[in-house]
Amino acid sequence: MVETDRRRIRGEKARAGVLAHSARIASVEGLEGLTFGRLATEAGVAKGNIQVLFGDKEALQLATLESAVDLYRVAVVAPAMALASPGERLRALVAGWFRFVQDRSLPGGCFLTAASSEYRTRPGAIRDRVNQHRAEARDRFETLAREAIAAKELPAATDPVRLAFDLLAYQAIANVAASMGDEAQFTMARERSLEIVHAN
Repeated sequence: MVETDRRRIRGEKARAGVLAHSARIASVEGLEGLTFGRLATEAGVAKGNIQVLFGDKEALQLATLESAVDLYRVAVVAPAMALASPGERLRALVAGWFRFVQDRSLPGGCFLTAASSEYRTRPGAIRDRVNQHRAEARDRFETLAREAIAAKELPAATDPVRLAFDLLAYQAIANVAASMGDEAQFTMARERSLEIVHAN
């Protein structure tokens, strides 16, 4: 029983290590750019071991997507959602996203934004999962906006759906700007995003 637990822990540690490398690679080259061979070289792990851990390429891609989303959730979403008021949570989410991208927590910036573009015309399990994560991000913004309006932390006339739309649009612009080295556009998107989540 103890040996089984040790093997499981070793397997989970190996899997997490490989996914850390795969998320960095895919954030720059896309999920389609992932290969067992390239990942094995980057992670210093035998190709056969990676195949044992994940099975096939799609399983690796899906696990990489979840790993990247989890990284963002831990770094940005969880601390923001722990704050006291909905307005504070909303502002922290916005500021945290821009900080996450600017600090190159992943070298390609926002993984979900890039994956949305990559899979916009590719039906299948990966596109479906990307869409689920997109919906969760949108719903989070809309819910916090409604709560902030009720708490009088946003103007009563604020449209939560429009606010979420605008924030996600600015994120899409900023992610491309960050990758292209366009600091002015990145800064403008950040400033505008922060403006619309502050009460007048």
